[in-house]
Amino acid sequence: METEEKTGLRKWLPLMVVVLALFIIVLDTTIINVSMKSIIEDLGTNLKAVQWVITGYSLILAAFTITGGRLGDIFGRKKMFRIGAIVFAAGSLLASVSDTQPQLLLSVAGVEALGAAMMMPSTSALLLAEYKGKDRAIAFGMFGAVAGMAATVGPLLGGFLTTNYSWRWNYLINPFVVAVLLFGSRLLHESHERNFHKPDFGSIALSALGLAGIVYGIIESSTYGWITSKMDYEIGSNHYGLGGLSITVYAMLLGVIFLVMFLRRQSSLERRGKTPLVSLEIFKNRQFMAGTTVTMIVAMTQFGFIFILPIFLQGMLGKDAFHTGLVLLPFSLSVLVAGPLSGILVGKANVAPKTMIQIGLVFSVIGAFVLRSEFSDTTTASSIVPGEILFAIGFGLAFSQLANLTLSAVSVQQAGEASGVNNTFRQVGASLGQALIGALLLSALTSQLNSDVTASNVLPPAMKPTVASQAASSAESLGTAGGFEPGTPEAIKGEIIRIRNDSIVHGVRTGLVATIGVAVIALVLSTQLPRRSQHAEDLDTAKAA
Repeated sequence: METEEKTGLRKWLPLMVVVLALFIIVLDTTIINVSMKSIIEDLGTNLKAVQWVITGYSLILAAFTITGGRLGDIFGRKKMFRIGAIVFAAGSLLASVSDTQPQLLLSVAGVEALGAAMMMPSTSALLLAEYKGKDRAIAFGMFGAVAGMAATVGPLLGGFLTTNYSWRWNYLINPFVVAVLLFGSRLLHESHERNFHKPDFGSIALSALGLAGIVYGIIESSTYGWITSKMDYEIGSNHYGLGGLSITVYAMLLGVIFLVMFLRRQSSLERRGKTPLVSLEIFKNRQFMAGTTVTMIVAMTQFGFIFILPIFLQGMLGKDAFHTGLVLLPFSLSVLVAGPLSGILVGKANVAPKTMIQIGLVFSVIGAFVLRSEFSDTTTASSIVPGEILFAIGFGLAFSQLANLTLSAVSVQQAGEASGVNNTFRQVGASLGQALIGALLLSALTSQLNSDVTASNVLPPAMKPTVASQAASSAESLGTAGGFEPGTPEAIKGEIIRIRNDSIVHGVRTGLVATIGVAVIALVLSTQLPRRSQHAEDLDTAKAA
């Protein structure tokens, strides 16, 4: 007897539960971006340390999402979804009571991100099991839109909570959402692989170390340089010359070595008839790999942009967290409109997903160019809006169809593994975007600051080293560092402010150049995508035949 087809609310309630889970996971990748200044002041730290908290969450999520997908395949995706939600809530509570940056980093990256890594692959895998055909296109359109929207709603919500209550409420809200998820998860159908396979912990360690090495090297490049070391590498009170090379070279080289070892281990496990963490067979799927690669690069542009803009708004324009979030509101609304519109055009108007993705990427490139031309020491919040909307519309159109086009290339039996790989690539993109674009911003800021101090005709030569240090501290703490010494002449104060502002503008513009470059790369690579997706149920039927 045929199963009764669900309609209306019964049909779409599982989607609501899944996208709510995705919402809070992605929300926490950006919710503290607008709270950086408050965290710096409250915990007595600096911009680079907060960058580690933001990037650390995405990094751990990237490193363990594949593992979460594999565990879901084994023990059940619905069960793993629930366990992950509980761990996520525990990490959020720990983050909300942190008194130091290391405690916050451990809570966010060490606990909360692990819970997210258990939930994340289950979300899209559960959607694949729930919906088929045009319903799946609509569901993934909403799924992609929510992923994009959450990342941009994060700054607005985080700004409101930080300004009116505390940055700690950015994490305190999560347990309440998790309670709703646990209740709503009863609507989801359980799905898993039939055969039990023990996870390979050696593979987990190698993939985590490989990704960590690369991201660590990128972030530390702003301090030590990319190749030649600007200064000795410091661990506590110890200094290491490292043969004149930057720690970035060693960290990234180790990261690549670990990732190569990871791939070799997967191949070895397959040859011995054991189950690898990631089957290398999936990397031979051209449609899937093209989609995941473009997903990663598009994520770099989005998360890099959301890291850049709050620095300019707070460091240059002096906006508080809430008003920083308000400036990002047009971004959120544009993504909210563009994402579902993309799904409707693909599902109802028969527009090819590849075409929609490429149109979106063109919009994003144009938007980034418009934004870069606007950033200066006379920029106002309203002048940023047109470029911001163009960038967001493009992102919403492109990102909402990438998940559908990518995951429809695999069978339902591969859904958990494929979802894990796809989400890993997306989170790697988020980590790299925040790390790479953030590092380039900080490097350009410091370089411009030192150049302006050296070239200044207003500052007395004897004052220049002190001014350079003071201005750098102020810029890197977004203005929360100490003010001027008593008796400082007005001309000197004005020159220091000019140098500080000029360095922030230069850093932000450099970050946007990197964002444009990454978006162009995504546009070029999108030419390798298939025009339309092949639905997973069709692949299963073909394999059975």
